[in-house]
Amino acid sequence: MDIKIKRRLAVLATAMCYAGWALMLFAPHRASLCSIKILFAVAGPLAAMGVFLLSRRWLSGWMPSAAAGLVYGFGPFGASFLGFHPVAGLTFAAAPWLLLPSVYWNGGLPPGAGRLAVRAALCGLPFLFIIGFFWVFSLHWIGPLFLLPENTQLNIRDFGGLVLPLSMTGRPAVLGIYHGGIIAAMMGILVYLSARRVLVLAVPAAGLILAFLDPIFGVSPIIWAALPMAFLAILAGLGLQALLLAGKSDAKWVLTCLIGGILCALVGWAMYLPHRADVYFAPAVLYTAAVAVLAALFAMSRLGIRAIALRWIILASLIAVDCYISGRWLIDQTL
Repeated sequence: MDIKIKRRLAVLATAMCYAGWALMLFAPHRASLCSIKILFAVAGPLAAMGVFLLSRRWLSGWMPSAAAGLVYGFGPFGASFLGFHPVAGLTFAAAPWLLLPSVYWNGGLPPGAGRLAVRAALCGLPFLFIIGFFWVFSLHWIGPLFLLPENTQLNIRDFGGLVLPLSMTGRPAVLGIYHGGIIAAMMGILVYLSARRVLVLAVPAAGLILAFLDPIFGVSPIIWAALPMAFLAILAGLGLQALLLAGKSDAKWVLTCLIGGILCALVGWAMYLPHRADVYFAPAVLYTAAVAVLAALFAMSRLGIRAIALRWIILASLIAVDCYISGRWLIDQTL
């Protein structure tokens, strides 16, 4: 079969998987998703598909890219928009799509200053879209619609959502890509640092800075966090790909992630034992499961056991179970 046909079929299959995942998560609340509220269920698959396509620029495996889309589109940051106007989620969903031109455009130009300049200009698309989107819906002939509260700047406390996302539902938005996702992102960060692709950081860094500032052009600051969250999701996919392929020489990096997972699990249990709350119990259990998976992968790497299919199954299962349990909890709390 032609390689282009295979790629198109993979994209179609992924879109169907995301649509099915949304149906599974939102099925208990289908009665409340009437009229415009159906956008709550639509934004997740759209956002996930955008990150999937974006991540294919750097990730060769289907599962790592699909997982990257899953933890972004159906992650705690995306679930945060369920508490606001249904249209607001479209901005978070559109962000990765608007980065596609800058990532894939080459215009037939050789690598150099010209192509870099065009790609840099195209990086401004998500910023222009978000500003224009909020401006249009602020016009009187449309509503106006107040999509998000303006005073929703991030602060240092919000980074706690990266480790314990379920405990941060009182914040305007929850930063994070779930428990298995953040463990995979640790490995992704190690791979990224070894690649030394500094320019890739420009867009997510700009988004993160804007998320801490006062509203600019009437845009709620929290929406800018979609850009670093998409980057973090792709790092998680990159980490999953590295864990799938890790050999003897990579065992030290798997061990580093294992130590990080143990620390996260200890934080989860330390918070759960005195409070006995579900918001800490689920992270503690899920981090413990991630530690068990990483321990197995470390042993396989040290022994030189490839077993790619087995690694694929256990990593995909970890991410899927984590996203389902955590996603259902967040949706149940919000809708």
